[in-house]
Amino acid sequence: MAVTAISINRVSNSLRSYSLLESLRANTLNLFLEQNRIASGRKLNAPSEDPVGAARATQLSEVLERQNQLLTNIQHASSFLSATDTAVGEVSSLLIDAHNIGLTMVNNGSVSHEERVSEAQLILGIIDQLATVGNRQYNGMYLFGGQQTRSTPFTQDHGVAEYRGDTASVRTTVDAGQDPAINLNGADLFGALSSKVGGHLDLDPALTASTRLVDCDGATRSGIQRGVIRISVTAPATSFQVDLTTADTIGDVLESINAAAADAGLTVGPGGQFHAALSAPGDGLEIVTTAGEVTVAESGSGTTARSLGILGSGAATIAGSDLGCRVTTMTEISSLFGGAGTALGSIHIDSGGREADVDLSGATTIQDVLNLINASGLDIAAQINAVGTAIELVNLVSGSELKIGEAGGTTATTLGIRSYYAGTLLSDMNQGAGVTVREGRADFSIRAKNDVTFEVSLTGARTVQDVLDKINAAAAAAGVAVTASLAVNGNGIRIVDSTGGAQDLVISKENLSAAGDHLGILKSTSGTEIVSDDTNGIVPDSVFTALHTLYEGLMHDDTVRISAASAKLESFIEQASRIQGEVGARAQAMDIRQQYTEDAVVATQSLLSQAQDLDYTEAVTQFQLAQTTLQANLMTGSRLMQLSLLDYLG
Repeated sequence: MAVTAISINRVSNSLRSYSLLESLRANTLNLFLEQNRIASGRKLNAPSEDPVGAARATQLSEVLERQNQLLTNIQHASSFLSATDTAVGEVSSLLIDAHNIGLTMVNNGSVSHEERVSEAQLILGIIDQLATVGNRQYNGMYLFGGQQTRSTPFTQDHGVAEYRGDTASVRTTVDAGQDPAINLNGADLFGALSSKVGGHLDLDPALTASTRLVDCDGATRSGIQRGVIRISVTAPATSFQVDLTTADTIGDVLESINAAAADAGLTVGPGGQFHAALSAPGDGLEIVTTAGEVTVAESGSGTTARSLGILGSGAATIAGSDLGCRVTTMTEISSLFGGAGTALGSIHIDSGGREADVDLSGATTIQDVLNLINASGLDIAAQINAVGTAIELVNLVSGSELKIGEAGGTTATTLGIRSYYAGTLLSDMNQGAGVTVREGRADFSIRAKNDVTFEVSLTGARTVQDVLDKINAAAAAAGVAVTASLAVNGNGIRIVDSTGGAQDLVISKENLSAAGDHLGILKSTSGTEIVSDDTNGIVPDSVFTALHTLYEGLMHDDTVRISAASAKLESFIEQASRIQGEVGARAQAMDIRQQYTEDAVVATQSLLSQAQDLDYTEAVTQFQLAQTTLQANLMTGSRLMQLSLLDYLG
């Protein structure tokens, strides 16, 4: 009997167990992942499953989030503009009603006083309605308050409206780099802040080491550019660069230049080889060397030296140009007028008959001046003008006059905020009606206390100073000790009689001229001084002012005022119509943008769905395959784990 040799390849139990467990883990994990996909509806459970696909899904999710935020912004802007459009339409309709009342009352000669008074009450009702529209809200935000969207912009009392909003824009981001304004403020629609006092005198602050570069117009009047400049001197021959990219103040510029010169081996300081300092006029910079020539040049294509006014060469000295230092809240009173400064006293403010003397003597900065005026309790706002040269006062109350005068000194004149000053144009007085003179003839006469009378012709006069000059010239020609000047308290023309006579001082109309009436100077006194009325009160050129004028005209049967108010209302109707067209166009553009953005959101959602959403048909098939694989793995594993040596010996 032959014996057959049998060769058996043995696999250890531990290896078989390990292999079985690994396959079971893999198949169980695969089944678990497929279950999670079906449960979550997502194609990927973890970025590691498909890094490229996960990155794309993340990117699309971020894009979709931005688009949804932009869509929310656009929807808000569209609704805000729509509400604004409706409100402007109501304003236009109310103005048309008021204009029709004015035309009817002025063109119908048979209208009685009682009828005009009745129509005046309707005008008051229109003013109330306009104030209500001015305080219209959308989603808790006031439409016409500027950026003051949470506080009531208009208050109204018997035809006099006060605006407490601002002129800033409310903006919203509708696309990358695009944030259009979506609002109108009270000044835009109602003209509520159109009248200002002051701003006619440049306060000309001196340049100081603490002056910030951003507060200077620069030598080119386009601001000061930060960059690198190169400076060369010939004795001793030295050249160095100065990095001014981080300079914030004029002092930083000077310190950087002097430090760079010292690093280059020059002795720096007054009397040294090199010195950078403020120029003697106090409006620019200067570069000084003890001998030879100094040159300041740009580095590369920069414009820093040019904007600092020191570009070029000079024998021993470069005298820089005026850097146009602007007035800021931190400007010191002592630095005004080229560094000469000024001593401040009190000013007199009359706002709609409410008067106050404001003491500015304790102010050390422009901010102090603004704070003291704004704290006066009157309906005014003191601010720096838009070009940064002066102070201006805004009349917040439509229908009332604002007058800024002196309180026994010259402070209002010095600060350029006096409403009635030497340079006041006669054509601007009486709320733009001007002063009418009789060309070539006397407009009024003055009888002095010594009973001597002289006539004054204002022919050719353009300003209040011209009026003063003509009065003084006429008095001098008549040999009468009468002088004309500006009032030292309040406003007006002050006529002082020094003749010592016993008669009354009398100013009378001549040749039916209206000039004396328009100047408010036709007065008499037993004393030695006459002060004219202030006929240059500043009233906002607003809808409410026009309506208040119409109301007063109707109440007093003043057809001139009724006619003037009606004409003014006609211009505001045209303005409201134009504004409504602009708002409508902006609203339409926003609607179109909303449609585009909605389409973009849908497209992004579709792409994101393709990147991350599950294909359920495929997922179910894969799940069934994973189940089958796991079942087969379990059955195979069960049988393999039962094998022994005897199974191979059979």
